Amino acid sequence: MGDNKKFPGQPVLSQILDVIPNSPIRSFNRKHQLNCYYKRLPLRVYIITLLYWVFSYCNGLTEFCERMLTSEGKCPI
Repeated sequence: MGDNKKFPGQPVLSQILDVIPNSPIRSFNRKHQLNCYYKRLPLRVYIITLLYWVFSYCNGLTEFCERMLTSEGKCPI
């Protein structure tokens, strides 16, 4: 079948992450020095986390944490 990653069974979040290149995130990061104080969460991981939050329709942090725990190993991060 080749290396076609755009099959219908792939999650939407994973498809969006394939489209977003790293270079604009890196340049935006350098320009505004966003990662200078982070300890464990770089900007790209933060963006992925926020996108997951939006696509899972979470209303609060507790609900988000529960969904992350239930989908452990299935996330495209």
